[in-house]
Amino acid sequence: MKVVSFLVGTAVSLVATVTYAAELETDKAPTKAPEVKVCSLYGEGFYQIPGQGDICIRIGATARLDGGFRADGDGGPFIGTGADARNHIATRDFLGQARGTVWADAREITQYGVLKIYVSGGIDGSTGVSGSGTATAFWKRGYINFAGATIGKTQSFFDFLNGAFSYGAYHLGGGSNTYNNGTLLAAYTYDFGLGISATASIEDSHTRRNALWDAGTNVLAIGSFPGPNGAFWIGSTACDTALVTPDAAPGVVPANVNGCPIGDYATSWTPDPVVNLRLDQGWGSGQVAAALHQVHAGDYGNDVSSLANGGPGAFTGQAPSDKWGFALMGGVMVYVPTGENDKVWANIVYSQGAVAYTGLSQFGSFGTFSRFNGGSVGAAWALDGVFANTVGPNSAALSGSGIQLTSAWSIGLAYEHHWNEQVRSSVFGVLTDVTYPGAAKSIFCSSPVGPVRNAAGMAPNFATGPVAGCNPDFAVWGLGTRTVWNPIKNVDLGAELMYSRLDQNMGAGVLLNFAGTSGVPAGNYTPQNQSIWSGLLRAQWHFGAPPTEESRS
Repeated sequence: MKVVSFLVGTAVSLVATVTYAAELETDKAPTKAPEVKVCSLYGEGFYQIPGQGDICIRIGATARLDGGFRADGDGGPFIGTGADARNHIATRDFLGQARGTVWADAREITQYGVLKIYVSGGIDGSTGVSGSGTATAFWKRGYINFAGATIGKTQSFFDFLNGAFSYGAYHLGGGSNTYNNGTLLAAYTYDFGLGISATASIEDSHTRRNALWDAGTNVLAIGSFPGPNGAFWIGSTACDTALVTPDAAPGVVPANVNGCPIGDYATSWTPDPVVNLRLDQGWGSGQVAAALHQVHAGDYGNDVSSLANGGPGAFTGQAPSDKWGFALMGGVMVYVPTGENDKVWANIVYSQGAVAYTGLSQFGSFGTFSRFNGGSVGAAWALDGVFANTVGPNSAALSGSGIQLTSAWSIGLAYEHHWNEQVRSSVFGVLTDVTYPGAAKSIFCSSPVGPVRNAAGMAPNFATGPVAGCNPDFAVWGLGTRTVWNPIKNVDLGAELMYSRLDQNMGAGVLLNFAGTSGVPAGNYTPQNQSIWSGLLRAQWHFGAPPTEESRS
């Protein structure tokens, strides 16, 4: 009996011990991770963030490799500014570029509607840069969208699909295109229903500044906007590092420096007001928009010289009165019955004192043009305006000219055909025309510190008047075709071929002076129309379902 009692007691003790040990083991076991849920409400690729209520997020990345023939990594032909446009044995005809972009799109339902936060950015590396172990970081987007308001950095509300049908044509104009770089803005969009909406926006005016030129003092060189010597210029704005020609006294040829390629613009005072009216229907989309741009100049005279020794062209303390430039646009995209998703796009812009709205922008595109060919050169400047502190023949005293605005118009056209679900092709054309009306032309052609020379190689001056035959008006245009193949989802393989041309209006007997650099000798060159064939091969892969901000090929 004692044995039975002992065995029973032992069994009970073992059971109790095992049960207790199991409870301890259960207490030590890791907590099961919350299940990640799909958010189908916002489209493909969204997942709920664990522990963050109803906040959902979509993340992804884009990898891109470009090979350009006589074009940069964005397809811009070597007829714009830069060493490659100098067209001699030391310049390149091929350029490779790699770009990596990461992005995140977070959204949450609130009592006022969907709250959206979007950010993207990445790194570029290209031939001649990445080989040295360096690359360029960029910030593309970063904005909040809530209850109709958009605040942060995103695409301008003046834009309408420019660049969607070509890799490089937008470098020649065709309408505003801030897709690659974005712009800082604060906007409100009202949805009327039935696909009709209107937006009022205030947008960063700095990215819409091409350049102002004080033609009485500051040097204008081939292939460069005029620009002050960065930190030493009174009233200078913060700029991206860029190689520009600084201020210099008349007759002095300066060395290029890192500075602000906006010439004689003063600091920014007001943002650009932008409004649009948009229609999105089953047949396509349409938009009209308008923008105002304040043209706010620095003082007459050479600020750098005045800081140094108060020498010739020194600081005057007087500035021309501000002027307001403007831009108007109209665009349409229509689906056509030549195939599923085939479409036609057209966009037209007219501007005064705001050339960047045509697409000829120094930020992310071309604002100056140059192409050498032996003893000839094509050169053009898409300036917002010019002014000078001495104007007119036989003018002995200082007499400020006031700001003389340029005018410009631009048109872009494209047709895209889908051969099947994987292959699509487009044909496209762009044309931009820039005019220096009235006094603007006279000032440009009379400047002693500009590039214009007479047949004898002599620089003009305001006392003798403009060089005969001088006319800085110009037009740039391009035609091309692009084909994109999507062998699998979110993979794009594309090829583009484009013909670009710069048409000048300089008459016989006019020469353009070049100071000489990078294999191109100093001297006077004959103005001549220039053209170029260029092309681009692109391979691109989106990781994750790409949103509108990243979906272009």
